[in-house]
Amino acid sequence: MPDASYLPPRSQTVTQGLQRNTILLGLVACQLALASAISAIAGAPFDDSTVTTLLLLATTLVPLFMVVLMVAHFLHLALLRRPGRPLQSWLRDIRIVALDPRRLGAGLLSLLLVAIFTSAFADAKSNIALIQPFAWDPWLATLDRWLHFGHDPWVWLQPLFGSPLATTILNANYHFWLFMMHFMIFMACFDRHERAQSARFIFALLLGFALGGNVLALVLSSAGPVYFQAFGFGPDFAPLVQGLRASDQVSPVWALDVQRTLLKGFNDETTVSGISAMPSMHVASSVIMTLYAFSWRRWAGWLLVLFSVLIVLGSVHLGWHYAVDAYLAIPLALACWWLAGRLCRLLADPA
Repeated sequence: MPDASYLPPRSQTVTQGLQRNTILLGLVACQLALASAISAIAGAPFDDSTVTTLLLLATTLVPLFMVVLMVAHFLHLALLRRPGRPLQSWLRDIRIVALDPRRLGAGLLSLLLVAIFTSAFADAKSNIALIQPFAWDPWLATLDRWLHFGHDPWVWLQPLFGSPLATTILNANYHFWLFMMHFMIFMACFDRHERAQSARFIFALLLGFALGGNVLALVLSSAGPVYFQAFGFGPDFAPLVQGLRASDQVSPVWALDVQRTLLKGFNDETTVSGISAMPSMHVASSVIMTLYAFSWRRWAGWLLVLFSVLIVLGSVHLGWHYAVDAYLAIPLALACWWLAGRLCRLLADPA
């Protein structure tokens, strides 16, 4: 929980919130237009999941985030700042945040806009293969081997991560990405100390998902190594899948269940869908989160560097992505961070 001792003028906070959400509204409108166009071309109805996303936030994620923040802030007070009465200071800081309607209003509006964006992104992603069937997988697999001296990158990772326990650790980190991304979005929406950097993070993230997860994913439509055989490209990655299944017999590999669910959704069109490999949005978003973390604290940035490296390794080892999916995702993230910085110049920053 941010230190409540610094409270900028409310008029500045309101102006910042309105300007940030105006740009956010523009990005959301562009994503809605993109999703609508993709749905129309694919001949599929637009599936709005905003309500589902908001319910997940309200009933699960936001309460969890609040608990994490309150515990972290109490530990910060008790161990680092050490006021005379840490419990009273903690309750006072919580009260200041809870009774700030302008901050809460701007943050909730930001969250709502991000939820609408997420819904439109997911709908567009699920329709990509209806417009552009997966065709790039053989080319990407060949490029992977050429770049890695004739070997599939996952083979290189086997000596380090081929054991069941190492596979589970990589998988746990890969799944933790979802919590990290939502948590950092939540923090950025309600932040009032580093408003420009928080706005830049949100803008960069949305730009990354729109340009990478929808536009580039449509142009370079591919399914990923784990689906290579399922879509008729041959058994090249069968040993990788068999190795994951063997590891799952010893230590859990949750990715296998998710991969089966996505394939079932693709074939039946009745459950969760959205298969798309190039570029890796796990990697792109992790790089953007890392840049945001560095803008806050150097130690946090280096922790996110480690997290991002494990995401890259996990994306290949778990069969989700070709290595080149990550290699494209990294410059994509850097470009979106730069572009978001340009957008932030439109904000009136009193600092």
